[in-house]
Amino acid sequence: MERRFKAFIRKNRKGQVRKVVREHYLRDDLATEPDGGWGDGECIVIDTNVALHQLDFLENTSSAGVLHNIIVLQTVLEEVKHRNLKVYGRMKKMVQGMGRRLFVFANEHHADTYITANPGESPNDRNDRAIRRAAAWYQSQLSEERGVTLITNDRECRARAV
Repeated sequence: MERRFKAFIRKNRKGQVRKVVREHYLRDDLATEPDGGWGDGECIVIDTNVALHQLDFLENTSSAGVLHNIIVLQTVLEEVKHRNLKVYGRMKKMVQGMGRRLFVFANEHHADTYITANPGESPNDRNDRAIRRAAAWYQSQLSEERGVTLITNDRECRARAV
């Protein structure tokens, strides 16, 4: 288990400036697959844009049994939560109801998939890089068993992933 610190400066209501330090633990013993194992077929990692704009498709095809082995990253869930709470609520409901077909992976707490933001990098670019890194890590872990596909609407993210 590795421990890192996130430090930032915050101004309170009285106008006082305070330094806030938070501990961030990175682990390598987190679950990387559903309890019952993967179903048949490829694993699919979805991007934030897909989660935000194609949620109806994901809900309908997942409940009908068309799509299996969908991996939702913690980065995607957090970004969806910050952008649209209504969609986040629907995603949580979908995750809870799908069982083995949909798996949430805590990539922000896994030692092999966590990344820090580069200087001058926007939060969106950092999150896109984290999603690509987690998809590449899954590809290296599952390469012998099955393929891993990253589904994204973002052209730049798609070009960098290839």
